[in-house]
Amino acid sequence: MSNRSKTLLLLLVDMILLVISLTIVIYLRKQGQPSSFYIYRHYKLFSFIFPFWILNYFIEGLYTLKTYNPANLNISLLRSTVFSVLISVVVIYLSNYEVGRITPKTNLVLVGLMSLPLLYGWRLFFFKFFSRDIRLRGTLLIGSQETIDLVQTEIAHKPHLGYKIVATCTPEQAHDLMITPGIELVAIERKMTKDLDLYNKIFSLLGSGIEVIDLAKFAEKISGKIPIQAIDESWFIEYCGHQESRSYDVIKNLIDRSIAIVLILLFIPVAIVLLPVLLVVHGRPVFFKQVRTGLNNRPFTLYKLRTMVPNAEKDGAKWSTPGDSRITPLGKFLRKVRLDELPQLLNILKGEMSLVGPRPEIPSIIETTLVPSIPYYSLRHLVKPGVTGWAQVTYRYGFSKEDSKEKLQFDLFYVKNRSIWLDLLVIIKTIKTVVTGAGQ
Repeated sequence: MSNRSKTLLLLLVDMILLVISLTIVIYLRKQGQPSSFYIYRHYKLFSFIFPFWILNYFIEGLYTLKTYNPANLNISLLRSTVFSVLISVVVIYLSNYEVGRITPKTNLVLVGLMSLPLLYGWRLFFFKFFSRDIRLRGTLLIGSQETIDLVQTEIAHKPHLGYKIVATCTPEQAHDLMITPGIELVAIERKMTKDLDLYNKIFSLLGSGIEVIDLAKFAEKISGKIPIQAIDESWFIEYCGHQESRSYDVIKNLIDRSIAIVLILLFIPVAIVLLPVLLVVHGRPVFFKQVRTGLNNRPFTLYKLRTMVPNAEKDGAKWSTPGDSRITPLGKFLRKVRLDELPQLLNILKGEMSLVGPRPEIPSIIETTLVPSIPYYSLRHLVKPGVTGWAQVTYRYGFSKEDSKEKLQFDLFYVKNRSIWLDLLVIIKTIKTVVTGAGQ
């Protein structure tokens, strides 16, 4: 079963279990004899409520199998269900009197309590069922040790994706490679195909029932990132050297600017309150301006609300770190809820940034630290930088070259797979970051 089918199965059973939870609550509350009118009105109202709950599970990442770690299941499910119940209760309380009479708010809490163990038990079964050996495809990895280690780690955390590593082969072991029984898929690093004997051996597998796939593409399928050690210049020419349709760029630009205008109008009341507070607490200047690298490595001036002490970068630009003394107490709050990034809406209107894209980096850090030590780093600028992005919502805030290398792999995934759907997914995940205060 494909991962997309598994996701649809998860969603379908989740919805069924929510309906079952509501049914149980209705019959328990009415001692087994609810009226047909009582049942009908509850089902009608909850048909609008449950899709909102499913959306919250989606925001939590419960349906993004390639980047979700089942070890976080308990806290993820509890957090998203509690939030769904609280918001639903608030909405019901603010609704008209008739709806309030036919649907006691207590039922919302009871449905949440009833559904939690059902959803948790179902997902435990789901992960266990799809992680059984009989359902795993025997996989042979051929490539550098670094890429092999990355893939093995991902599969170890997410066996439900349906793969089992039965053998690995590094360049030094290529001459001894044997295709043993039980291998159903071979993932080979494109650099390895320069070995003609190995290439012919793998090429001969086509038509034998064994699937052969590029190792970078396989890693992308199970991790949501592109391992830079598994690609070369030909990968960029193949996947990033052209744009099949210009319509995406036109639509994305239209959406970016439309949303920026709407958000600016919505946040005018917030700005009226926030800017005087910043002026009193932080003093001048309220806004922070800094040159960053944008599309096609062109510099632009980025705008933010100042969250650091004055002259924080008098000794030169550098990354923020956990517990950074340069960040003020109010600045920490603004960063957590992303309010410091509101002025970047102006960058969007100017066409310098997008809502979704790689995080814009400081040119001096790129030139002196990142480009010399991280292959292909400048190619993340094949797309406009974004206020939020796939790397930002999937990986933590970066503090070092190692973090920048890791985030580059997620950025390259976005560059290769950019679409309106992926942009929507990133925006939804960003909402979770803002609501939970998980920002840095």
